[in-house]
Amino acid sequence: MKRLLFCLIAFAINSCDKTAISSIPYSLVYLELDLTFEDKDLVPSLAYKIYTPQNINQSIEKTGFGGVLVYHGVNGTGADAYYAFDLACPLEADRLVRVEVDDEHLHAVCPKCQSTYDLIFGLGNPVSGPSREQLKPYPVVVSGNTLRIRN
Repeated sequence: MKRLLFCLIAFAINSCDKTAISSIPYSLVYLELDLTFEDKDLVPSLAYKIYTPQNINQSIEKTGFGGVLVYHGVNGTGADAYYAFDLACPLEADRLVRVEVDDEHLHAVCPKCQSTYDLIFGLGNPVSGPSREQLKPYPVVVSGNTLRIRN
């Protein structure tokens, strides 16, 4: 009886865990973005920029599994206004299937499964299509005019 009770409690604790397990495998992310010069196009609300191994200094910076999408949302100020997501669609879980930002800069869309993800509020939640998993987020820290994105 005690064993059954222990198993039920352990199951309840584990099922309430808020940490989502992503279908996107862990990959190193490290970007330091300068909002004064190189990355000043991220300053306006709804601005975004995509970082892949092709457009970074690979000896220092890392771009996760499929690349990194950095987005300036409308919520909050400072670090609360900037969001970073892995570019790989969580449904496809393929580093070469990358979401693309729509023309209004409000959503990211997977070109393969057509899943659409919310960007404007910085959650990366699916809003349409077959995906039920959010885009994999990466933490953003603002220090003056520098954004640091790393896991």
